Amino acid sequence: MICNRADFVKHYNDLIHGREFVEYESYYENSVTRFWKAFDHIQRLDLPPSARVLDIGGGIMGVLLARIHGMQVTVGDVNRRAAEDINGFGIPFVELNLMSDTQLPQEQFDLVILQEVIGHIPQPPYIVFGRIQGFLKSGGILFLTTPNGSRFRNVLYLLAGKQVLDHFRYPEGTESLGAQHEYTLGQMTWQLERAGMQILFAKQYTCGWAGATLWARLAHRLVAPAALIPHLRNGLMLAARKPAD
Repeated sequence: MICNRADFVKHYNDLIHGREFVEYESYYENSVTRFWKAFDHIQRLDLPPSARVLDIGGGIMGVLLARIHGMQVTVGDVNRRAAEDINGFGIPFVELNLMSDTQLPQEQFDLVILQEVIGHIPQPPYIVFGRIQGFLKSGGILFLTTPNGSRFRNVLYLLAGKQVLDHFRYPEGTESLGAQHEYTLGQMTWQLERAGMQILFAKQYTCGWAGATLWARLAHRLVAPAALIPHLRNGLMLAARKPAD
């Protein structure tokens, strides 16, 4: 059964508010719309009942899918910062490293979620997607969101001489990196196709992030009309299928 936005918000407030996972609590308070848009697309994917899901990153989407739709969720990340919150929901947590060929899950999943993750990995995405296919079932789906490299915010940053990305480098140990790269829609679809995956949908969208401060929220409102131009929208959302055997 499809969950509507009103019910989603109730679940989100009950499950996510008051916890930090991998960000400050205020981040999640400002991210309801962002998570709703991703959740609504995921719940409409062609997935089996009680799908086996691996949510790589903070695990918020995994918690929501487990509690609302009863999916069999595992959460994975390069470090254990979110493990206590995740385990508190009875959801297993595993350490994994998408830059490694060996520190990867041994199980097989119907769905792998990469929400705001791929831009933090300093490797070509098609290499990472190839590793992910190693623990995706035949016909399984990869769902991802990531900032849009051509978003209007980046245009303004460049005009102002501000740094758009973090320093491009490899992590030390289990360190989480800042933004290493941002991709346009054409670049990301190329990466998925280079990895041999079948694209189900690919879109530029306004993710709904309102900004962490009052000034940021005011700035978002001022530049909102730019989102009428698709390539200036602030996010990318894509889903791709691993070819069936």
